[in-house]
Amino acid sequence: MSQFKRILILSCSHGSGHKMVAASLKEGFESLGHTVSVKDLFNETNPALNRFIEKSYLLSYTIGSGFYQRMYYDMEEGAHGKFIYNLWHLTDKTLLGLVDDFQPDCIINTYPYTISSIMKKDNYPDIPVFSVVTDFCIPKAWMHKDTDGYYVSCDNVEASLLAEGFSKSQILKTGIPIRETFYHNENRLQLMKKHGLDPRKKTLIIFAGTYGILKNMKEVCTRTDSLANLQTIVICGKNRSLQRELNLEYFKNTKIFGYVSDIHEFYSIGDIMVTKPGGITLSEVVEKKIPVILYNPAPGQEGENAQWFKQQGAAVVTNTTSELILAIESLKDNEIKRFSMKGNLEKMQYGHATTLITKDILYRLNSENKSAYLNVSY
Repeated sequence: MSQFKRILILSCSHGSGHKMVAASLKEGFESLGHTVSVKDLFNETNPALNRFIEKSYLLSYTIGSGFYQRMYYDMEEGAHGKFIYNLWHLTDKTLLGLVDDFQPDCIINTYPYTISSIMKKDNYPDIPVFSVVTDFCIPKAWMHKDTDGYYVSCDNVEASLLAEGFSKSQILKTGIPIRETFYHNENRLQLMKKHGLDPRKKTLIIFAGTYGILKNMKEVCTRTDSLANLQTIVICGKNRSLQRELNLEYFKNTKIFGYVSDIHEFYSIGDIMVTKPGGITLSEVVEKKIPVILYNPAPGQEGENAQWFKQQGAAVVTNTTSELILAIESLKDNEIKRFSMKGNLEKMQYGHATTLITKDILYRLNSENKSAYLNVSY
């Protein structure tokens, strides 16, 4: 086997997290001289179908949590049923074509493409298949007995896999890969000066982009703007209409931003963050150890992520605007609570996730006994 490996990463455009994890892994492998191909299997199979699925995913955030809850848990019940397996097989020719063309040494999923494990036994038995789970829970769609190894975020995911009959040797707790900039230490005072903030005040960061707090953002900002000893930063992302709406208001202690490329800086500035409980965002929260309030999580992965963080004492979960404002005011004035939350976030850290995953996979690919999954500390 050659020294440098060919790594096929299967990702997905439905939600930015899967793509971000794939990009982090690609950068990690390529920095060591390996060849990486990242493919969106849905898009490679049928771009029109992929756009439909992506629009349906986005629509689920706007037509009501009941619809998304029903869709998510119906998928859980039928994750390994005939209908889902037939659906996956729509992509099998595309997958085999990718494998034949690229000749990978391994396949890594950053999306629950169970088809890569389904096809393994009869088509590429010598190519290991790994899954990097991108939440703090694991839907059953990720699970298949022919997956060689799982890289997971926390004890919760490990316990779920063990309960389904996977062995402990198949699971490595690494955390979820995030952007390299989040591992850098920042000079907080310099960043406060850069963004025109008062270092004497507590700083609240609110993520209010595509999946953020949309319908009542003006009310939230109006109420936080009047809280003593608090300044608020609102990140609207690519939601330009929200940014325009908020910029029309006369806030005294609130700054409005659109899309920001240096988002890691705001994690370093903040004393408190309000966000949705997506897996990547929460992984960034863990690395930066910023006390977080999770607002109105959608049923499914978001809700389960939120409950896990709440159980660990690492987050406050709120479901209404009134609850949110009370939580902000309480956490702002409770230094002991914030300190405790930071300590609990630190307990959830396993190290540099991308490095842990790339080293473990490369160790396995170079090992004569590829079936022996190694829980190795680096």
